[in-house]
Amino acid sequence: MFGKKENGTTIKPVSNSSSSNITYIADDCEIKGSIEGQGNARIDGKVEGTINIAGDLVIGQNAVLQANIEAKTISIAGEIRGNVKAKELLELASSARLYGDINTKQLKIDQGARFVGSSNYEEVASSPVSNPVTKENDKK
Repeated sequence: MFGKKENGTTIKPVSNSSSSNITYIADDCEIKGSIEGQGNARIDGKVEGTINIAGDLVIGQNAVLQANIEAKTISIAGEIRGNVKAKELLELASSARLYGDINTKQLKIDQGARFVGSSNYEEVASSPVSNPVTKENDKK
């Protein structure tokens, strides 16, 4: 669907979402502003602004983004200057260059990728559990 051969590897969506809503920004395209979408997206061009995608986002090897980004899963092979939030998984291919902070539940960084910033682990919300040690200590 969005798979594209780049340096001998195929960059493709992280999950196999069957959404037919796909936004594609070609490598000869330049956008300044906000991009929002309910489906999946692939960006091979230049973007300056904010990006909020409900599904999977693929950043191609020749893409140059100066943007804060949020998506369900994000696969990066190009350059990003900005903060990135992946609700599930963030993948940095060996050609990726990310300058900014990241927030995700899962992180995969291939050898050769460049990442300058800080990373925060997004914990899965869980139901409150009573602490047996605390209750035992309260009895004393």
